[in-house]
Amino acid sequence: MSNVATLAVCLLLLAAAVARAEDVPPLRDPMQPYGRGGAVVGAAGGPRFHLTAVLISSARRVAIVNGKPYQHGETVDGAEIVRIEPNAVHLREHGADLVVLLGRPGTGRQSVSEGETAQ
Repeated sequence: MSNVATLAVCLLLLAAAVARAEDVPPLRDPMQPYGRGGAVVGAAGGPRFHLTAVLISSARRVAIVNGKPYQHGETVDGAEIVRIEPNAVHLREHGADLVVLLGRPGTGRQSVSEGETAQ
């Protein structure tokens, strides 16, 4: 095969590989936990709070809520963090207590035990 024909075949194979790569869905970040974190359903029906991690040490307790770190007494989306536990964060908003469980997706039900708003 001549050099021109070899180059043409290589370019066609490269074009086919690029076209195929665009059809492949993006890879999942292996450093992110599977599933969605715990959630409290907001007024629009979608999860409002997502608890994805909890760090507890002798010096402090940190909850990763909606992708940002928070400590006791801080507010997230208008709700105050009143307690951080190994598997949950307790919030208070307008006098109502909310519990968001680690690793539990929002189900849309009104239940504190399922990480939803208490009514």
